[in-house]
Amino acid sequence: MQSPQVVRWACLLFALGVLQSGQASAKDCIGVVPASAHVFWQQVEAGARRAGVDAGIELYVRGPRKEGSVATQLQLIDKVLEQGCKALVIAPAGAEINAKARELEARGVLTFYIDRDVGGDDVQALIATNNYRAGQAAGRHVAQRLGSEGRVGLIRMTPEIASTSARQRGFIQAVEAAGLTIAFDRPLGDPPQATFEALHDQLPRLDALFTPNGSSTRLTYAALLRMQEAGQLLHIGFDADQVLLDALRAGQIDALMVQQPYAMGYQGVLLAERALRTGRVEPRMRRIELDAVLVTRDNLDSPGIKTQLQLPKQP
Repeated sequence: MQSPQVVRWACLLFALGVLQSGQASAKDCIGVVPASAHVFWQQVEAGARRAGVDAGIELYVRGPRKEGSVATQLQLIDKVLEQGCKALVIAPAGAEINAKARELEARGVLTFYIDRDVGGDDVQALIATNNYRAGQAAGRHVAQRLGSEGRVGLIRMTPEIASTSARQRGFIQAVEAAGLTIAFDRPLGDPPQATFEALHDQLPRLDALFTPNGSSTRLTYAALLRMQEAGQLLHIGFDADQVLLDALRAGQIDALMVQQPYAMGYQGVLLAERALRTGRVEPRMRRIELDAVLVTRDNLDSPGIKTQLQLPKQP
């Protein structure tokens, strides 16, 4: 019969073994913090989870319901740390996240940004759309449709987000270079009703309208439907879900700039996993730029566009 001291030592060794096993598994955990629950971020999450399966690594995914809150993201990062994850893939809500990335690096946790560049020397890599170039492409499409004369409206995102701000700058540069006039420039606001009331008054004098992300495009489309104005002017939006694609097919939206959210999530997780495994990120992989594609009724049913437009299944 074993003595009580031997039993106690056996229990202690077992507990230490469980603890060490937990720490080892924690090293294989990557935290993913998207920007919101919008369908775009569902696509990002789907790509991230596929990468987790392919790489054999555990993911801890937590995102805010609404976009734009740095405070909420900071709370979610703390939850990631509580899980023991050694890498973080995040769509930063603002430059304030850079200080957190610096803190994480000091603790041995690697940070990877997706979708938006808010600076930060302590971030391992950035995987994002070239948003300025995408905004320029949207502006050139408007100029091609209108020629060198026309009045254009822009609905900005609030609060300011790096990705949409770059799209707005690119769009304005392209339309003004073509000789068009920005005649309506308003932040969306929360609630957006005041912006849409102002838009309603300006619609008879506008030829085109640009909305720089999925939520602003969907909200503006819904408002134009209520005003019975959908399809009466060129509306160029950003991102895609089934509602917006149906509107595009029906001629109620003229064009959509569509990103690669699935690839963004997939590459972000794979890059983080490789860095954990090898201890480094190759210099050529520190900035990965993905192109957005202009989708119209003319190319909507092409094989390449259909592949890019694969949407997550709704519950």
